[in-house]
Amino acid sequence: MSAKAMTGIEIKVRFFPLAFLLFFCKPTVEIDGAAHRKGWGTHFLELAPGSHTIRVYFRYLFMSKCGDNSIRVNVQPGGVSRVSYYMPPWIFSKGIMKVTV
Repeated sequence: MSAKAMTGIEIKVRFFPLAFLLFFCKPTVEIDGAAHRKGWGTHFLELAPGSHTIRVYFRYLFMSKCGDNSIRVNVQPGGVSRVSYYMPPWIFSKGIMKVTV
């Protein structure tokens, strides 16, 4: 596999386990404004090296962008940046995003 194919982000999207109704919501991962509908879990998205804005939210009842939060991530050539998004139990709060190791 070439180095270019391994360049991107790995994003882990999860929520508080007792908020089981969120299983029925499909999160949206936006990268530099381009939306990608993904399920809960871990996903790899191929990206060019450089700085990217990652945004995660989901539709819940009357809210179109529930848990909306974003983070700026720097992707190194041939590298994978790991990002985590966690939705806490309070549905009106922002999701917690951070770059992980």
